[in-house]
Formats: sequence, C-alpha cells, structure tokens
Amino acid sequence: MDGQTPLTKITRGHSCLLCQQRKVKCDRQKPCSNCIKAQAQCVASTPSLPRRRKRKLTEIDLAAKLRKYEHLLKSHGVNIDEDIPEEFETDEPLPQNKSPDHHEFQLLSMNAPSPRTSERDGGSLYTNKGNSHYVDNPFWQGIHKDDFQYPKDALQAGSSDDESNDGAPYPHAESLLVGHTSTGSKKLTCMHPQPVHIFRLWQTFLVHVNPLVKIFHAPTVQQMILDASGNLETVSRSTEALMFSIYFLAVVALDNADCQSMFNETRQVLLAKYCNGTQQALINAKFLKSLNISTLHAFIIYLHGVRKNLDHHSMSVLTGVAVRIAQRLGLHRDSSKYKVSPFDAEIRRRTWWQVVFLDGHASKLAGFGFQVWNFAFDTQVPLNISDSDLSPTMKEPPKEKEGATEMMFCCLRFDVAVAIRRAGTTTGSSVDDGEIGWTKPHGPQHLQAKDKAINDLEAHFERKYTRYCDASIPLHLLVMHVAKSVICTMRIMAHHPRQYPDKGASMPQAEKDFVFREGLKELEIDGLGQNSKELEGFRWHIQHYFQLSAFIYILSELRHRLTGDLVERSWQQVETAYEYRPHMITDTKNALYYAIGNLTLKAWRRREESGVLSHRRHGNSTPRYITLLRAQRNVLDLPQPAAVFQNQESYLRSNQMPDYTSNLPPTNNRHQITKDEWEISDLSYDNTMPEITPVDWEYWNTLMDGELPAYTGNGYEMEYNWSE
Repeated sequence: MDGQTPLTKITRGHSCLLCQQRKVKCDRQKPCSNCIKAQAQCVASTPSLPRRRKRKLTEIDLAAKLRKYEHLLKSHGVNIDEDIPEEFETDEPLPQNKSPDHHEFQLLSMNAPSPRTSERDGGSLYTNKGNSHYVDNPFWQGIHKDDFQYPKDALQAGSSDDESNDGAPYPHAESLLVGHTSTGSKKLTCMHPQPVHIFRLWQTFLVHVNPLVKIFHAPTVQQMILDASGNLETVSRSTEALMFSIYFLAVVALDNADCQSMFNETRQVLLAKYCNGTQQALINAKFLKSLNISTLHAFIIYLHGVRKNLDHHSMSVLTGVAVRIAQRLGLHRDSSKYKVSPFDAEIRRRTWWQVVFLDGHASKLAGFGFQVWNFAFDTQVPLNISDSDLSPTMKEPPKEKEGATEMMFCCLRFDVAVAIRRAGTTTGSSVDDGEIGWTKPHGPQHLQAKDKAINDLEAHFERKYTRYCDASIPLHLLVMHVAKSVICTMRIMAHHPRQYPDKGASMPQAEKDFVFREGLKELEIDGLGQNSKELEGFRWHIQHYFQLSAFIYILSELRHRLTGDLVERSWQQVETAYEYRPHMITDTKNALYYAIGNLTLKAWRRREESGVLSHRRHGNSTPRYITLLRAQRNVLDLPQPAAVFQNQESYLRSNQMPDYTSNLPPTNNRHQITKDEWEISDLSYDNTMPEITPVDWEYWNTLMDGELPAYTGNGYEMEYNWSE
C-alpha cells in the first residue's frame, strides 16, 4: 500500500453522519470516500432502536375492543343496531364434558341474536340442577369456552344449600338488608308449623295469593311441600325459604278470626313468627348470592308480605335487590334465545315480570318513577295459560289460551306495564318520569292520541279478558274491577290539570267534569272491592293499591262542588277510603297523608259553610274521620291526645260501615258500571262562591315523591299552599 494506512470497514453497517445528512450513498469505509473528498471528519451515525413489531390482535382482543367502541357510541346516542349478515352468524357447539367427574354445565349461547331486541347481545346463560347464572361481561366472554372454569365455581358457590362459611365471625350481608340480627344460619325445623297446618297454609296461599302472585308452577311446588313436610330435617335451604314465605303471605291474607279458628293463635303472633322465619330462611339460603330461582321466589313472596309495613323508600331498595338477583339469573333475557326447556322458560318469564311490576310500583311510590321499566330487557310477557297447561317434562312450548285462566289477573297487569313502557317510547318522554308519556306532552293532537291509545287498551282488555269473566267467581270479578280501574287511572293521567302551565286555571269546565267523573269512578271501584264479600280473600292486595291522585283530585274539587248526586257519592267514597285505610290518619309522620288530611278538612268546612248539611235527611252529624283529623290539628285542646291517637285505628274500625251503594246499580250487578249512568249524573258546580286558587299540583307531586319533611305533631310547623 506504499506506506498508506489501510481503510477500515465500518462494522456497524450504517452510513456515516455526513452521508445521512447529504442523503448520498456511503461506501461505509472509515473514513468514507465522501468525507475524504469533503475533507470532513467521518463520524459514524448512532443506529436507531429496532422497531417493535406490532402484536397481532387475537379474537379476544378484537371482541373486547368492539364492545368498548359500541358502548362509547351508544353512550353518545349513536344507533349502531343493524342486521347481522348471514356470513357472520355462528352457532358454536356446546362444550363437552372432559371427564366423568366433570360437572354438567351448559353454556347456552344466543343463536343469531337480533340486535334490535336488546342493548347488548352475546350474553351467556349457565345452568346446573336448577341454578342459573347469566354472564354479560366482555372479559369473561372473551375466554375460550373450553378454558372457562368460572361457571363451575360460581354455581357451586352460589348454591342455596352451600354449608360453607356458616361460622363466619361477621354478620351476613343479608342480615343487614332484611333487618335480622343473626350472625349466621340457624336451624328452623322447630319453627315450621304442624304438617296439618302446613297444608292449611298452602291451601290458603293457593286460594288467596297464588292467583295474584303467580310466579311458580303450583302442582310442582305442592309436591315439593308435601315431600318436605314429611322430613323437615333434610329439606334444602331454598325449599325451606320458599315454604316460610308461603306461610307468611298466607297469614297476611287472613284476618284475625280466621287465624284463631284455624291455628288457635292471633294473627299478630303468626305474622311475627313467620316473618322472622322467612328472614332467617333467606339468610340461611344466602339469597343475595343464591342462583336458585326458588330462593328468588321466596324473596318475592316475602316482599309482598312486608310492603304494607315498610316505608316506600325501603321497599324500593328491597325490590331493587330482587331486580339485580333476577338479572344475575338472566331473567331479563328471553329464554327463547337459549336452550332452556319450555317449562323453565315460562317460569322464568313469570318471575321476571312479577319483579318488574313489583319494583315499578315500589319505585313509583318512592318517587323514582318506573325505573326498571326503562331497563334493556326483552323477556316476553308470560302466556295466558293455567298451570294444568304446563309440565316439567313438556318438550314443546304451550299455546296461549283464549278466555279465563289462572294467569288472567297477572297477564292483565303485565299488559298495563307493556302499554306504559310503549307510551314512554312513542311519546318521547322519559320512562322514569313517573307517568311515562300519559301526561306529557299536552295539546289537542297529543290528547287525542292518548285517548285513542287508552281506548285501544280498553278494547284489548275486553277482547282478551273481561268478556270471558263470570262475576260470581272472585278472581274474575277482581279482573273486571282492575280492568276498569286501570282505564280510569290512565284517563285521569292523560287529562289531569297538572299538565296546564297555570295549574288548571284555564282548564275547560268540561275537562274538569270529565276528570271528576273518572276520579269518582276510580274511587267507587275501589270501594266496591273493599265492600265485596266475594273479594274478601283478595282484600290484602286491594288495600295496597289505592290511587291517591284520584283521591286528591276529588277532594280538591269538593271544595267548590257542593251539591248533586256525584258530590254525595264522592263524600261516601272519601269516608270509605279513610275507613279501610286508617293509616292515612294514624301515620302522622307521613307528610303526604297529613296534607291530604288538611285538604279533606278544607273541603268539609266548605261543605259545612254552604249549609248543605242542614238540609240532609239524616242530620248534619260529623263523620268520625273528620273528628279525628280535627283532633290531630287541635291537639293542644285535647285532655289526653296520646290516647286518641293510639286508638284511632280501632276507633275507625269499630264504626259500622255505612251503605255506600244506595246510588249504585243492584248488588248482583255492582261490577257493571254503565257509561250512561255517569253521563246523566248531576255535576252541580257552585259558581256563586269566589274562585278558589288552582291546586298547586307541583306541590302534590313533591309530596308524592316523599321529598318534604314529615309531620312531627305540631300542626303549625308546615305551611300548605291552599287558599282559604
């Protein structure tokens, strides 16, 4: 090389820094030829970090991302529901058992679901020996079915007969919910009634409760009770919880005389005994974790028994628990999408809709609106069939019957829920606004649409139910009353003066007369139910459903409607309401009842001042409920007020019931309230008196939502927006 230093190759295989900047090819020598020509220092460039190869997404990752993006789009109101092309429809096989000791769990996947039926599809239902668990979680669903071990552990842990953790040093969560002080499970064998009394309570339940709370297959449960009563030591916890709930609600449906004659114990003692027994049985069954539908049935029946003695907010919390348990069991998804037997599918529908109606009513009373009716569920309404049409061994779904069945009462109520649910979607109003489209929006066109929808529902009731009813059968008579009551309620909701911005001041007189007639009709239907001997066995249920909106409107109108046949009948129904619901007087801590009492006294004072009472045939004696209401508000003038308040309920009930039906049709036709009777009735309106300030319906809405403070005994603590 003639004394020249040999060139050294760059070992890193990269261009030098100058060549990179000038974007010319580097010969990778050190120094390179380009740097020699430029007489520049040849500096090797720093190699960049190797580019990380992007990991290929698996189907699990794609499914999780897709659900995340769908959720984000729907949260912003984007409708992404579209029909799924056939090439994307799959029918994956069910997992096979791995070994003889492997539990037989079935993964019931939705086969070609319709995305229009629910907000989120693709859930999975796991069942095993009466237990079921619905999974709708992208993390769990993304795992391959062969590797999915969650159902085995979950269904075993959630079994109502699980004996583990009974000796835990801390109280069960269930004890806090139902108010029980026990720290664990207890044996309840000694608390069961005698076998002969078990059968009597079951028969009472069948006659007075089962037609109204139809959630299970009575023949199957009857056989279960017969088997269990022969050996109470070995009865499963879910069965025991169901048995105690049946005892409890059966006693609720009886009066004290029946309890004394049938069981030689007072009703109060039996209620306390079986209510505590039901609570402890639910704790033993771990109902918050249980995946057994019988345990949920026990909880639903228990809620029907305690609702009269619970405040509305506590009741709504408990019914909300029932909703969550039902959702965990997958009852909010119709079983036709899964491989569920026709028998189980129908029982699941009955259970879900009973929960829906129970929670909807409790939420409304608590001021939350019909919350559960706004949920994304697609469970079909149960069929109008009797238990004789169902069998646990049936292979094909039963066909719905035309005419009267054992499910007739429940199906009618479920149809009401469907109508209100549809009203919320067709009118654009929120389903949780409490009225769901029947009071909003307002206007002639909207009012005509509401009236048409109500008339269509009335025709549906007539076509499907009432034309098949025999008034001599108690359940049929109740169905006829409820059908008419529902229509009255909806018409009152549609025409109510609270729709008007001026609180009804500009409401036409014809509209006022219409709402007054419908309100009176509503109260008289309720009065017929209370007075009917045929419906005595269902009175425990009738007393819980009282339309306070109609009652308040009638009282507000009675402040200036002073004479006429309808006015007299209205005052009769006011007395009937207080007679059969004395808690509206005795519950002085309820702001709504106290305000209603004030309104009642104002209306009665108008009646006295008008001189109408002096011309009455039977004199102007003051009714007992007026005396009691006045005594409450003049408590300082009473020598012993505590005794008066303590004995109000017995004071009311000791009074002989007056004849409320002198102006109604004959006894054998009382259920037939004709349209002509209402249209020819006198609606005398006193125009000589000064116009009374329109009712502040927003105030009453607030009261009915339970947002005002309770009355504490001082009649001057609360101010009411009523004109003197």
